[in-house]
Amino acid sequence: MVVQTQQNLMGLIYQLAQAETQALNQQLKQLNLNNEQARALNYIDQHPGTNQRAVGSYLGRQAASTSNLIKRLLTQQLVVRQVAADNDREKQLHVTTAGEQVAQQIAAAFTTVNRQMMQAVPVDQQTQLSKTLKLILQRLSRES
Repeated sequence: MVVQTQQNLMGLIYQLAQAETQALNQQLKQLNLNNEQARALNYIDQHPGTNQRAVGSYLGRQAASTSNLIKRLLTQQLVVRQVAADNDREKQLHVTTAGEQVAQQIAAAFTTVNRQMMQAVPVDQQTQLSKTLKLILQRLSRES
């Protein structure tokens, strides 16, 4: 019986993550972005002057696929690539004004989905749920 309960808990956590991803992807689709593009734009917004290598490392992507992702953001005029002041070979990435607006919309999408999730949990249970999920995460992180 314990194994079945554990499997159900894992299944529910997985289903919750999938539902969250699907809800976020629907919001991002309205911005003409996929999840990876949104994450990259957010990273560049949070780290002005970063480079393509750092974005790829953050996303866990190979150089070629990161390059294609950045090209898409450049084409959409959400980011610009500029030569670094101290190194002609280094290209820095910055969000454009349009990119800043989209980054704010991405943050709003995350807030909306988070609010929807929290509305499903009674206020008096939110703190305990948060503690429990953090304990699970810590345990899984230690054991991996």
